Amino acid sequence: MENVSNVSSEEELLKLREEGKISDQEYEELLGTIRRWPGNNSNVESPAEPQFQAFRKRIMVGGLIMSIVGIVFGLILNLPLVWGLGILGIIVVPIKFHLVNKRQLHKRHS
Repeated sequence: MENVSNVSSEEELLKLREEGKISDQEYEELLGTIRRWPGNNSNVESPAEPQFQAFRKRIMVGGLIMSIVGIVFGLILNLPLVWGLGILGIIVVPIKFHLVNKRQLHKRHS
């Protein structure tokens, strides 16, 4: 029943956009909100989701690189706390990658 109301809501939004009452950007935002509504079971990703995933991946790769640099400089400058945190970062980032990928796969299949 909820999917029927969501379809009619999407049709109403499309009609408003075609009549010029809302802009294309407002249409996309409202459509994303309808599709993410708590009772909605559709697995449609919002348009910003792939961009956010790419951003998250870049941040994690950057953290991994910073951890490697921290280990190198920590060893060169004899700073055990710095290289210790670098090692911790190298351990944590792959675990985080694994958990994020596992969650995305579960989200796609459910």
